[in-house]
Amino acid sequence: MEKKPDSQFILACFPHGTGADFRLLMDSVLQNVFPSSIRRTRTLTASILFRIPLIREICLWSGCIDASRKVAEKALERKRTLIVIPGGEAEQLRTEYGVERTVLKNRKGFVKLAMRYNVPLVPVYVFGSNDLFYTRNTFYQARYWLMKKFRICIPLQRGVYGTFMPLPARMTVVLGKPMIFKMKGDSPDIEELDAAHAQFYEALVKLFDEHKDEAGYPDRSLIVE
Repeated sequence: MEKKPDSQFILACFPHGTGADFRLLMDSVLQNVFPSSIRRTRTLTASILFRIPLIREICLWSGCIDASRKVAEKALERKRTLIVIPGGEAEQLRTEYGVERTVLKNRKGFVKLAMRYNVPLVPVYVFGSNDLFYTRNTFYQARYWLMKKFRICIPLQRGVYGTFMPLPARMTVVLGKPMIFKMKGDSPDIEELDAAHAQFYEALVKLFDEHKDEAGYPDRSLIVE
């Protein structure tokens, strides 16, 4: 996939899961697929995490940067490869054990970013991400309000023996083909953005359907909200 040392991509990963735990697997995946750009790869992370002592330091140490548009644009200008999780807190809050659900229909910012900077957009699906913890909908409306008001998600989860230790789930990361979208000007108009988003939508669903059998989840269907 990587044709030259300075190759640059935007990897759009789904689903978020309760804590984006698959990020720990991405380094090995990137080492195989993007060996020369792994040191230039950054992960866009919720802004709220950079306001919490210690968590902020862990995020910075692991190659994460603020998910604000300004920071993302600056990273692309510096020829960084970005890992984004478009579903964000909404997808995280909707995580349900045994259910393949993504939040994508109204998420177009990452597509626009790829178009404006002419960077290939790669669909990524992580099988097993939603099976690491059992979740509950207790106080869902209150937690939804907190998410909308303060951009913070509080998932209610339990793992092995009711602890925060993840359940034994088979995780598989699959990558689709890089996508380049054409546009007339320096920034896409509404029609161009909608068309590109629709192409990405189809590519993600196709990626899921093509790999779900070998990933060990043949009976599941992808829900896109």
